[in-house]
Amino acid sequence: MCIRDSLHAPLTEQGISLSQLTAKDKQVEMEFYLPIASPLKADALDALIREYDPLSAGCPPLNFRQVQGMLKGFIDLVFRHEGRYYLLDYKSNWLGESSEAYTPQAMASAMQMHRYDLQYQLYTLALHRYLGHRIADYRYEEHFGGVIYLFLRGVDPADPRSGIFTTRPEVALIEKMDNLFAATAEEVA
Repeated sequence: MCIRDSLHAPLTEQGISLSQLTAKDKQVEMEFYLPIASPLKADALDALIREYDPLSAGCPPLNFRQVQGMLKGFIDLVFRHEGRYYLLDYKSNWLGESSEAYTPQAMASAMQMHRYDLQYQLYTLALHRYLGHRIADYRYEEHFGGVIYLFLRGVDPADPRSGIFTTRPEVALIEKMDNLFAATAEEVA
């Protein structure tokens, strides 16, 4: 039942569901690489995402060693609908006994606890860069539809908001993350 419900759940305001996506409109397990040009410090990234994303503002501070090089990852699903691109991540987190435990507030809390905010920000940046190379007249505001986290255990056909967390990072956040990741050591100093 969980799989069938997830396949038919409305993912966007237009009501598109996974079952309606054609093979040409989706990419499963999209691999990406994000180069980090100069040493990236947790406090710099943390300050930036807290400024632009209310979900990140409520999270504990990022804590990682300075990183540089190449970040590799996979986005569960990227799909196109009505000229806009969406990224979707499947989550099997258990938040409670019934779909009533998968309210927008409960999902936001789980997103913060597991730092999925940073995950979708990185995914968005990767997709933003990819689309910028693939679409001649690419514009984030026009072509990027948003982020969908599908909490599989909470999808309920009787409640379309249950189990589906959606957001759309501000363009300023993605552009500033892009600049932060691309900055050379001289620009950071």
